[in-house]
Amino acid sequence: MVLVFAVIAPSIIMYSQGYRFDIKKMKFLETGGIYIKTTPSDAIVTIDNDYKNRTSGFSKDVLIQNLLPENHNIKIEKENYYSWEKTLEVKEKKVTEAKYIILFPDEMPFTSIDNDVKNFYPFPDNNRILLLTVSNELLSYDSEKKETQKILSKTQTPYNIYDISFSATGKRALIKTSTGLHYLLNTETSTISLIKSMSSKTQNVVFDSNNEGNFFYQSNNLIYRINADKQTTSRLFKKDTVSAFAINGNDVYSFENGLLYKDNILLNTNETLSKESLEIKGKTYELVAMENEIFLIENKITVYLFNKETKIFDKKIEAKTELKYTPFYERILFAADNELWLLLLKETETPFFSKAYSVVFISRFSQNIGDIKWLNGDYFVYTLNDKINISEIDNRDHINSFELPQSGISKIFFNGNTKKLFLLDEEELIVSENKLLP
Repeated sequence: MVLVFAVIAPSIIMYSQGYRFDIKKMKFLETGGIYIKTTPSDAIVTIDNDYKNRTSGFSKDVLIQNLLPENHNIKIEKENYYSWEKTLEVKEKKVTEAKYIILFPDEMPFTSIDNDVKNFYPFPDNNRILLLTVSNELLSYDSEKKETQKILSKTQTPYNIYDISFSATGKRALIKTSTGLHYLLNTETSTISLIKSMSSKTQNVVFDSNNEGNFFYQSNNLIYRINADKQTTSRLFKKDTVSAFAINGNDVYSFENGLLYKDNILLNTNETLSKESLEIKGKTYELVAMENEIFLIENKITVYLFNKETKIFDKKIEAKTELKYTPFYERILFAADNELWLLLLKETETPFFSKAYSVVFISRFSQNIGDIKWLNGDYFVYTLNDKINISEIDNRDHINSFELPQSGISKIFFNGNTKKLFLLDEEELIVSENKLLP
C-alpha cells in the first residue's frame, strides 16, 4: 500500500494543480483553457468532438479548463443557427479567448420595400433612405414609419444620376450626373436647383460642416468654396498645384507637389505637415480623412497613412486593382479583387494581438468582392458575384462565413439603429424582417 501510495499520490497532486499527462509527449504538462462568449446564449460547446458545456444563459460565456497545450478544434452550435468552428491553440497556463462570437439564424426572411429601385442612398441619420427609381423619380423611405414619400417627380429629377451625397443633417443633398451637371436638393422643401459654377472638371465635392449651403470642391488644381443657395463662388486659397484635398472640421488638408499641408479656415493659419515629398509625376491621388487620420490613395490601388510622429506617408496596402474601403471606429476594411485587409488604428488584443496602425490580412476569396459594409467591429457583410455573405474578422485558422440565399445583389446598407439589413436585389429594395445583431 505504501508503494501504491508513493506512485499515485504525486499524480493526484499534479492533477489537482492543473497538470495532465500527455500521451503523445509522454510527460506531464501544465494545462490551459479556452474562454468562449456567444450571442445568443445557451449554445453547445464541443471541443475535439467531445461535448464540454453550454454558454451561460445569463452571461453568455463559459470557461473550459484543464486542456492540454496544443491545437484544439472548437465547435459552437445552436438549433436554427449557423454553427461556428475554429481550431485554436491552447498554451500552458494561458487562456485562449473567443469572446465576440455571433451565431446568425440559418433563416433570414426579407420584406420588399419597392420593386422599381435603380439605386438608393441612406440619409446620415440612417432612418431614411433616398430612392432613385427606374422610372427616374426620387422617393424618401422612412424605415421607422415604413412610409414612402415622393421628393421629385419624373420631370423634376435630373437624368443620368450616378451619385448623391448629403450634408451632415441630411437637409441638403448634392446630386451628381454623368454629364457633369451638379444639382442641390433641399430634402425638406423638395426643391432642386442647378449649381451653375460646377462642371465636368469639378472634383471631390464636399459639404461644409459649418454651413449646409456651402461646398468645397476642386477644379484645375484649385480649391473653391461655393454657396450653392446664393450661387456665389470664391477661391479658398491662393494655391494652384493641389492634387487632392480633404476636410476635417475646420481644417482643410491639401496634397501639393508631394507634400501635405493643413489650413485652418477659422484661424486662417497654414502649416506644412510633410517632411518628405512623394514622387507624383503621372499619378492620381485621393486624400481621405477617416477616424481622425489622413490617408492618401495613389492611383486607386495604393494606400498611404500619414504618420504624425515621423511626418511622412507610410505605405500600408498595395493592391492590383481599385480598392474599396469602409471604416468603423478605428478599424478600416480594404478590399480589392478577392482579397481583404484590416487596418487597425488602435492596439487590439482580441481576436488577435496587433499593434496600432498594423495591417491584418483577413482572407482571400474564390470570387471578387463587390459591395462591403460593417455590421459591427467584428463582423461584416459583403457580396461575392452578386451573392450576399456574412463573415467575421477573426482570421485565426480561418474565418467563419456563410452565404444568404438572395442573389442579384448590387448594393448593401446595414442600419445601425434598427440592426436591419437592406439589399438592392436587381431592381427590388428588400429589408430583413428581424434584427441581425442583438
